[in-house]
Amino acid sequence: MAFDPTLRQMIAAFRKAPNWDVDLDLRLLQALWPKLVGAGLGESTEIEAIEGSRVVIRVDDRTWEKQLLSIRAKLLRKLNEPWPNAWITEIRFTYEDKRY
Repeated sequence: MAFDPTLRQMIAAFRKAPNWDVDLDLRLLQALWPKLVGAGLGESTEIEAIEGSRVVIRVDDRTWEKQLLSIRAKLLRKLNEPWPNAWITEIRFTYEDKRY
């Protein structure tokens, strides 16, 4: 999906607001995640945290984790699409087995 430039400009303006913080970055990224990566991947993974310029993505299946490691560079590009300046430089994956 090509990210709408108008929306990108709006996000940039909102981020300049004095009450914008990393929690709002996280919530925005969580909301956009399925749109950025598609419904299948968006349902099988979740943006869990932002730690500086690192995004933590929780996967519920080790197979997804291995797949995502192989496309890490593409995911970084997707994660940075909403922002006017790329600031996410790293992805860390965590695994949580939901069967138990």
